[in-house]
Amino acid sequence: MIYVLATTNVAEVLKTPVLIEHLMDYQGSFSEFLVEHYDNHQPDSDWDTDQKLPFFNPPIVLMVYAKLPETTFHIEQIKEIIISQKPTVYQEKDFSSSYLSRIFQPPRFC
Repeated sequence: MIYVLATTNVAEVLKTPVLIEHLMDYQGSFSEFLVEHYDNHQPDSDWDTDQKLPFFNPPIVLMVYAKLPETTFHIEQIKEIIISQKPTVYQEKDFSSSYLSRIFQPPRFC
């Protein structure tokens, strides 16, 4: 009940007897009634009664306005990088002997 009261305008729910009474006077099925009265309804002889139907003109209870930030991006041409040095290969003499006694040793070049 709390959820219904929080998400629905209670005044609109209380108009249900008007809907039932107007439906009883209507000559046609329930689906025809809904289509005629809620699908772009134009003024007719019972326009005053139609205005009292539930959810016919519901008030705007909550309006949320969200604006997303404007995003722009630029694609630049990739510049070619030339490496002129040869990769350095480590030799065993570059490492101290303290590493040799440990289980985890640096990789060796074969």
